[in-house]
Amino acid sequence: MSGKTKAASGTDSGAGAPPAVVETVRDRLLATESGASNAELKVIRALLANYPAAGLTTVSKLAREAGVSDPTVIRLATRLGFEGFADLQATLVAEVELHMRSPLTLRMAPALSGQDNVFRAFFQETQLRCEEMATSIPTLDYERSVALLADQRLRVLCLGGRFSRFIAGVLQRCLHHLRPGCELMDGSDADISDRIADVDRRHLLVVFDYRRYQTDTVRFARQAKDRGASIILFTDIWRSPIAEFADVVLTAPVKTASPFDTLVTPLLQVEAVIAGLANLKSEDWRPRVMRIEAVRSENNITLGANKAHLWPKEGNSR
Repeated sequence: MSGKTKAASGTDSGAGAPPAVVETVRDRLLATESGASNAELKVIRALLANYPAAGLTTVSKLAREAGVSDPTVIRLATRLGFEGFADLQATLVAEVELHMRSPLTLRMAPALSGQDNVFRAFFQETQLRCEEMATSIPTLDYERSVALLADQRLRVLCLGGRFSRFIAGVLQRCLHHLRPGCELMDGSDADISDRIADVDRRHLLVVFDYRRYQTDTVRFARQAKDRGASIILFTDIWRSPIAEFADVVLTAPVKTASPFDTLVTPLLQVEAVIAGLANLKSEDWRPRVMRIEAVRSENNITLGANKAHLWPKEGNSR
């Protein structure tokens, strides 16, 4: 059965029969990531980052976008179970047509102007961006990020731009509880620039760069890479120039009806990575948190700290 037939199945179910499960191209991309080559993973990321539009172009254009050869794109289409790239495209077209006919899609994200409840409208649209983000990044990229962050041989540097710097701060403060050797790059441009003198292959730079991309952030990341540092990039779907040389790239949709891009989706990604790291390290991080809590209790840092247990059975510590 061709990919197109599979994608269209389930639109005409018999009376009383349960609806068929529709397997989308996105489903196949996410299911295939673990067995794909590095070059094929680049194509998967390009397709998911701008789904489904990225797959509705030519083989050559998609290959250029992903930074691979034309045959790699065709091999991936075959690996996904299609007869070729044209079959993959036909499936995407069928998905778009089915999507536009579905009653579930009649509730589009409302524009803020003219809405009786501007706040509810904004919340609904932002929720759609979160749902979009949840299916746009291969799980393998999150796992690679967590593996790098778990490597205590690497000293972690967290860097963000004017608006995204606070997300870098959230990441650093959470990492501080899970492992030593985490630093927030803060201060003046000169202060941050000076830090590059100490950066080498023993460092992991986690950088946040969203449109409009900052010259100083891109420059620092490039110099850090030249000195051997590993790089995890959090960016938007249009991708910072840092994506060209980063080891891992995590993109998020940030456009909403607000005059400002949302940082809700990047923050959600950060918390997902922290959850993954805590799960990977399991019990390893608990003694460290207990030591931190003991110091806080000794110095009465938090209200009631001297009366609380060092490690409550439930609840979080920040």
